[in-house]
Amino acid sequence: MKSEKGFTIVELLIVIVVIGILAAIVVVAYNGVTNRAKTTKAESTASSITSKVEAYNAEIGNYPATYSLLTSAGTTTSYYVPSNAYTLKATALVGTDGELLFNYASCVTPTGFRVSTWNYGSGAVAHKYVGGATAASTCTLIAS
Repeated sequence: MKSEKGFTIVELLIVIVVIGILAAIVVVAYNGVTNRAKTTKAESTASSITSKVEAYNAEIGNYPATYSLLTSAGTTTSYYVPSNAYTLKATALVGTDGELLFNYASCVTPTGFRVSTWNYGSGAVAHKYVGGATAASTCTLIAS
């Protein structure tokens, strides 16, 4: 009798299945990390925008009527926000890969502003309020 060495087909299939399971776990973990990173970046930029709106209010004495007042070219004041730091939407936020989405809304009763971002982890919109604005305030989106 001749002794042959090698793997059986069953052994090879088990190894392939285990590798497939490990690859699936890695892909899911990677997507979770990238979604958290995009959400954190969006939240950080939203915090920056809210602080710039407060600076505008402190410097000028009222909240900006349009968002373009915060992104005017050549502005050297403390409330300047680079316009390429985000994608401003005048409609509902729906996250897509590679862009940060924001809604910027003027609120009344009480007066203030709302900056909304897309949370890539939960798939929902998160809001930051400026001034006296709260979740109960009536807010109108500003497109520019």
